[in-house]
Amino acid sequence: METQFQKWKKQYGDLHTIWFGDMPIVTLHDAPTILETFLKDGETYAGRPYFKWDDIVRNGRNGVILAEGERWRENRRFALHVFRNFGLGKNLMQERVLVEVTNLITDIKDEILGGKNEVSIQNAIDLGVGSIINSLTLGYRYGKVCHTFKAVVSQLTKFVVGKTRRI
Repeated sequence: METQFQKWKKQYGDLHTIWFGDMPIVTLHDAPTILETFLKDGETYAGRPYFKWDDIVRNGRNGVILAEGERWRENRRFALHVFRNFGLGKNLMQERVLVEVTNLITDIKDEILGGKNEVSIQNAIDLGVGSIINSLTLGYRYGKVCHTFKAVVSQLTKFVVGKTRRI
């Protein structure tokens, strides 16, 4: 997905619109515009976009990510409580992150020493973040070669890129 956005940036510039179904989404790609837009005029862009399928697929706009206002604050408090129980702010969380950072560095070194001229840092970071989340929620991490993780990321990327169209 990242490479698709990079292609669009090269083709259409730092500010362009993509369509997610029938909803136009303006994308910003340069730091000055992003800072000016969200820091100086943040209230104008506060809130979440409404997708019709949220009502169908998710039974409304619930949870920490989609909720707004007081419901969002309640969900956030609950999520922080749960994450603290999983080790957020404790040595457990730090330990899991350090394990993944160590694995990330080792994997990149192995690829370079193996003669690879180009190494995808993004793929390694995606795997590390996925492993941290998985180890905290499900109790296991993804291995270096994990076809399940790659399949999930691939399907998600195809879905998002496939659901967008240019204007």
